[in-house]
Amino acid sequence: MGHSSELLRYRYEPYAAQFPPAARVVDIGCGRGEFLELLRERGVDGLGVDADESMVAEAQRKGLKVSQSDATAFLTAHSGAFDGVFAAHVVEHLAPEQLHRFVMAAGGALRPGGRLILVTPNPANLQMQLRDFWVDLQHVRFYTREIITFLVHLAGLSQIESAENPRYRTGLDFGLETWPALPRERPPAKAIGRMKMAQVMLPSIEGRLSDLERRVNQMTEWMGSLYPPAEYYVTGVR
Repeated sequence: MGHSSELLRYRYEPYAAQFPPAARVVDIGCGRGEFLELLRERGVDGLGVDADESMVAEAQRKGLKVSQSDATAFLTAHSGAFDGVFAAHVVEHLAPEQLHRFVMAAGGALRPGGRLILVTPNPANLQMQLRDFWVDLQHVRFYTREIITFLVHLAGLSQIESAENPRYRTGLDFGLETWPALPRERPPAKAIGRMKMAQVMLPSIEGRLSDLERRVNQMTEWMGSLYPPAEYYVTGVR
């Protein structure tokens, strides 16, 4: 997708913070190992898994522990082995039946009290819907927060939460701040002088300005709703 390592580290930092030092965490689809580097800096025992031979070689070159394997097969073979399972931008590469098996295997790979974090593109973001998602030929489909939450529940996890990641944004910048209200002080009577018509027209002009402010702010809020953060996560605890 062309994201720099620095950008990925910035985006993934809040996720790494959810795993305590000394925890054993597997990063599924670890790529070049940015998340594993964040775990290492926090004193977390991280292990990466990726199906791409070149990505595995790059991560190993950094001194990271990485294995080349199919994700679901690896998790199934390591039942109850981890304090955490992290998978960023993996689920959108899976068909529904594959996704169900993957989430079940991820839940089964957790020890009691272990945490699962699944990160995926946000279908509520218009640019992600119309362009960015389709740049990757391996993307299969979007999954909503409700679907991922339901699957995590089926995997037997609790304390399930989901949220958008404000560190990843894509789309046009419209300047989404709403306009402050205009001052409503009328000019002193002497400034109007003998223009009696102005005294009649002023309340009408103020009303139209107020209506324009309201309409502009409504439009701004609506446009902002089309470009929320471009990824969300769902997390649950074994």
